[in-house]
Amino acid sequence: MTPIRKTVAGGDGLEFVLSDETVDRMGDIVTADGWVLTNFRQNPIALFGHNSSFPIGKWTNIRIEGGKLIAKLKLASRGTSARIDELISLVEQGVLRAVSVGFIPIKAEPIDEKRPYDGTRFLKQELLETSLVSVPANPAALQLAKSLNISDETLSLAFGEHADVRRKDVTASGEHADMMNAAEKEARAALLARPKVKTMKTLSQRIVDAQTSLNAKKDKLAELTGSDAPDVEAIKELNTQIDGEAELLEALTESEKKIGVNATKSVGVTAPTINRRPLGFPQRELGGLDLLVRRAVVHACALYSEKSIEQVLEQKYPGHEATALYVKAAAPLGTTSDAGFAAELVQVTYTGFLDALRGKSIYPALRERGFGVSFDAAGTAYIPQLTAGGANGSFFAEGSPIRVGRITTASPTFTSRKMGVIIPFSREAAKRSTPSLEGIVRRAIIDDTAAILDSHLLDATAGDTVRPAGLLNGVSAIATGYGGGDHLAVKEDFKALLAPFIDANAADGITVIMNPKQGLSLAMMDGPANNAAWFSEIAKRVNILESTHATAGRLVAVRNSDFATATGDVPEFEVSTQATIHMEDTTPVAIGTAGSPNVVAAPTRSFFQTDSMGVRMVMDVSWKMGRTGMVQWINGTTW
Repeated sequence: MTPIRKTVAGGDGLEFVLSDETVDRMGDIVTADGWVLTNFRQNPIALFGHNSSFPIGKWTNIRIEGGKLIAKLKLASRGTSARIDELISLVEQGVLRAVSVGFIPIKAEPIDEKRPYDGTRFLKQELLETSLVSVPANPAALQLAKSLNISDETLSLAFGEHADVRRKDVTASGEHADMMNAAEKEARAALLARPKVKTMKTLSQRIVDAQTSLNAKKDKLAELTGSDAPDVEAIKELNTQIDGEAELLEALTESEKKIGVNATKSVGVTAPTINRRPLGFPQRELGGLDLLVRRAVVHACALYSEKSIEQVLEQKYPGHEATALYVKAAAPLGTTSDAGFAAELVQVTYTGFLDALRGKSIYPALRERGFGVSFDAAGTAYIPQLTAGGANGSFFAEGSPIRVGRITTASPTFTSRKMGVIIPFSREAAKRSTPSLEGIVRRAIIDDTAAILDSHLLDATAGDTVRPAGLLNGVSAIATGYGGGDHLAVKEDFKALLAPFIDANAADGITVIMNPKQGLSLAMMDGPANNAAWFSEIAKRVNILESTHATAGRLVAVRNSDFATATGDVPEFEVSTQATIHMEDTTPVAIGTAGSPNVVAAPTRSFFQTDSMGVRMVMDVSWKMGRTGMVQWINGTTW
């Protein structure tokens, strides 16, 4: 990732304004309170001209003050080197008085939302280095520097081409010209008279240059795609440039192989498998769902572009090892000691998928609080259940026998069910809009999965061969709301809701599900006078979950330890460019059903015919209550 550099002119003695909030020459604004200085303060080396091999001192007293980033420059001691001594003189005389900061953006936004491709306001950025620079090269400053008898080398270093004070040809007059003898003048004239021959780069050099340029653009792409507000147009343009340079590099490499020139020497240069990343800067960490979506997007783009998975990874997510590892991994995988070394990462992505659903769906929280069971080869899971009797323990005297209990058990079963989501998109979206496409796919998967799970969890529909039973199936409401909209109604409703659990000696670990409207009313409700914590005793006994799919005015209570789920609920992604689908989001049917008359689904969409494709997510999901009576609900609450 290439750091951004911004130059500010101004210094008072040896104290400099490193950055302020004025609009700079690029049209950008760098906010003062957004500077991250932790790493820089640990090694505040001052450079000259952003040259890491030319340190000139260090920065001290780095601080934010009055909307400015300020620091004091402590130059190296005189005598360190002749060039350092001359730079010290230029600083002390006020000739060099500009500094330039190099930083990595962390958070940014357009200055004008109506013109997002103009100036940028950097809201958070990490300072990497700060250099003393000569920009702008002021002619008066240059003249002053010359009057201080500064060497030509230092002048050239500080002021570039503006500082070229050396004699251009043998006709120049002056003391130095007169010092040349006739033989030196003749040799000099002959040298200058020789025709200049343009040296042609070798094929190997061109390959190295092409690879270097390609790596630089990929670093920039990684910077753009890692932004919180990615510039889609800039990303598209950069993708186009990378495609062109990759094709050029491929053509040059293939030519080198066929010609046989330096083929052996260039092997290690022309085909790197991992892009460069600045030392000390970690890669962006991704959650499980992000990796799952990236896997689907990469496979989709590979299908469309007819490129290999590796090529798409290099183009879309250059240098991100976690993405490459998961995209190329096949589930299920083995342990880290064999070829399936990504197994642990894959398990993390499955967990991350459920974590991403939190806040959207109540299923992850219920699943975490309940218990998991595994399906056998026939897709059946068994839930051990106590139906009668008990352990019948007792106190006993020394040498006396302990009572033997009698229990009766049963093993209710439930079978695997599956849910799915299909997201279609166009070829253009797959090829050019990777960051946007990734966000769209991610959001669609979360929203659709959450809606499916919660709506089915909270209904009263019986289970069948397609879906598990809703929690309210076969369960009648135990009461109607107490009535009223104050804290007294809340207390009475919760007393009625929890009474059956208390009577069954099962009032521990209860989750109460309600509509967010009720949750908001509960949070804003005034309690009794002088008792602001009136709800705390209820909150100690239950966990509250909210779902927009919960019926308003209804409270549903579930005992956590009796809620069983299948442990195989892991998502699987597939992509297709050939399928024909029924574009129905409620009750899709088969494309064609034979009958009298035949039934044809409408509307349908052919991915092949419309030059589009679809990502399909399928996940095994099933749940069941371990015993009856562990779901209770009341209806018609009025608060």
